[in-house]
Amino acid sequence: MALASKLNHEGIRVYCICGDGELQEGQIWEAAMTSSHYKLDNLCLIVDNNNLQIDGKVDEVMSIYPIDEKFRSFGFEVINIDGHDMNQIINALNKAKTVKGKPTAIIAKTIKGKGVSFMENVADWHGKAPKDEEYKLAMEELN
Repeated sequence: MALASKLNHEGIRVYCICGDGELQEGQIWEAAMTSSHYKLDNLCLIVDNNNLQIDGKVDEVMSIYPIDEKFRSFGFEVINIDGHDMNQIINALNKAKTVKGKPTAIIAKTIKGKGVSFMENVADWHGKAPKDEEYKLAMEELN
């Protein structure tokens, strides 16, 4: 989409969100290489870096660290942020709009299930919804 927008001189910015576990996939790096090659400064990738995936901790299943250095080596502008800090998120998105000649990767360090005692940093919550009682408890903790 970002490449098509560039080729058609449409001026559209494309935002892509992926999880850190997805970075284990080869097509991510093929897309990163392509994005850099075509200087897709209208592309902003946001990586949810919580170090958890369905099978457990990303760094134990198949480490993708250091994420920032890998994206830099692929020609990206890299911005590291606290993914729970809205000011940092907004500032990073605004900075990404100013980058010229290369794509941007925002590495957002997060905690899966942040604010819910029984969900924080628990990989089991990656792909399931809470039961009614768990939902009520989670909402109480978040309020």
